[in-house]
Amino acid sequence: MIIFSDKSLTIRIGKNSDLNKIKKIDESLNITINQNEQIPKYNALKQAINNKNLIISTTQSTVVGYLWYEYLWGYIPFISLIRIHKSFHRRGIGGKMIKFLEEKMKKVNVERILSSTEVENLVAIKFHQNIGFKECGYFELSQWEPNKELFFEKLLTN
Repeated sequence: MIIFSDKSLTIRIGKNSDLNKIKKIDESLNITINQNEQIPKYNALKQAINNKNLIISTTQSTVVGYLWYEYLWGYIPFISLIRIHKSFHRRGIGGKMIKFLEEKMKKVNVERILSSTEVENLVAIKFHQNIGFKECGYFELSQWEPNKELFFEKLLTN
């Protein structure tokens, strides 16, 4: 299923062959995952691919971004991660991947999508607001930094 494709960008469902390319995106953002978390993240990404819950952005043959979503309470889509290769920031790729997810969810009559970011991440907060998400609450974690996560909701109306 491809809902967005032009000469420069294709957005599609992830494949197993994308896993190594995803690691390069994380590296471009200087995101390091400690050894104890690498295998669980890799396994979770494989499961997301099997469940068709990983959306990929590519330019020709290069993976430049990914959106990973899961389901809260078994039925509400929650965007776990959106990551775009550092060289491709500020080109609208994140918004296009979310639009892809929205269209996919509308086809199965999902009413809303949730997402979150740290309260300190003003760029991500502005991004969510600019594409129609509304703040809907937060939670605080003990022994975790940063410890406050801000949640967003977007209603999928036709």
